[in-house]
Amino acid sequence: MKNRTILMGCMAALIWSPTAATADDSPLAKQMETLDDAYKAFRRETDPAKGAESAREAQLAVLKFLQETPSSVSGISDPAAKAKAAAKYRKMVGQLYITLCDVESAFLENDLPKVEELVKAVRESKKEGHGAFIEDE
Repeated sequence: MKNRTILMGCMAALIWSPTAATADDSPLAKQMETLDDAYKAFRRETDPAKGAESAREAQLAVLKFLQETPSSVSGISDPAAKAKAAAKYRKMVGQLYITLCDVESAFLENDLPKVEELVKAVRESKKEGHGAFIEDE
């Protein structure tokens, strides 16, 4: 009975442990994590210089993952649908980049109410993008 319990525990650990090549290891996921860290840094920042720097870090991450393709898009077999989805992805990422430039400008102008408004826009962009391009598991 004891051996059976140990065996079941080992099997459970193997099933639920991450594999070496998970989607979280992708270049896109890594840049999304960098963006998320920068977003967390500037969303409550009151120092204009620090906030602008965090916004620039977020912009750089966005430029890097603009070059990537989400797995939900690369997995589309119909070429026309794939091209349309890829264009939608690039458009959404481009709009996010512009919003992050606006965040930087608002910090540089020391307009914290505008920063708060733009933080909400970034949050909504994240929800929309994840809704459109993250596959349900």
